[in-house]
Amino acid sequence: MTGVFCLGVSIAQAPDSWQTAADFAGLDQGGLSAQQKHALLTLIRTEGCNCGCTFKIAECRVKDPKCGRSRSLAAMVARELQDGKSADSIRAELKKKMNEAPPVLDEAVSIPISGAPSKGPANARITLVEFSDFQ
Repeated sequence: MTGVFCLGVSIAQAPDSWQTAADFAGLDQGGLSAQQKHALLTLIRTEGCNCGCTFKIAECRVKDPKCGRSRSLAAMVARELQDGKSADSIRAELKKKMNEAPPVLDEAVSIPISGAPSKGPANARITLVEFSDFQ
């Protein structure tokens, strides 16, 4: 079973400010012409993020600035525009990325816990291990 977790995020800006925002955290637009910036904003305001949310890329950047997927997608769009790619080819690439599964952390790590106090079934899909040092 795969799950997507959404955490509530406090929004410093108005909830719909993503539709008019021109600057986004972690997005370098320095090497883009005015026309390329316009294409960038159009693309990230209309194409969806694939982090598991239902937001557009720009909306995800404003409402969840820590989202690595929306940051990566926005940066990819800016890079592709700077490389001279058309909006249509970038949109096609974004559509391909929408079919990718949301990111998963690295492979599971086995932590030997035999003999340690535990709760729950031994065959649980997820094991939480807590380590504490009271010294």
